[in-house]
Amino acid sequence: MADILEGPRVRVSSSQLSQYIGKPVCFVGRLEKIHQSGKFFFLSDGEGKNAAIELNIPLEEEISGIIEVVGRVTNQLSIVCSSYIQFKEDKNMFDLTMYNEAVKVIHEFPEYYPFSTDI
Repeated sequence: MADILEGPRVRVSSSQLSQYIGKPVCFVGRLEKIHQSGKFFFLSDGEGKNAAIELNIPLEEEISGIIEVVGRVTNQLSIVCSSYIQFKEDKNMFDLTMYNEAVKVIHEFPEYYPFSTDI
């Protein structure tokens, strides 16, 4: 888990998860649903596609709104969460559609947005 939190992580949308199986990623989405067990929740990205987030221990707090998850992509294309943060939207609403466009640009021009620090 330490390697996920310390190293570089690619920002991805739901449609890009299959390209990063086994790798650390950063995913931002709007909370859609929490599984009754508290060990899974589902986020929708800027295109409205869902990603399943797996937790090692059940949620112990209420979460809502926009959430950034750092974790590793599984073979089932879910993300095993290492950490997450909730975005505060009390002053400004987070534009998830615009964020999704930025993620697309980052992937379209990797020479300008490298994902590692060993260049």
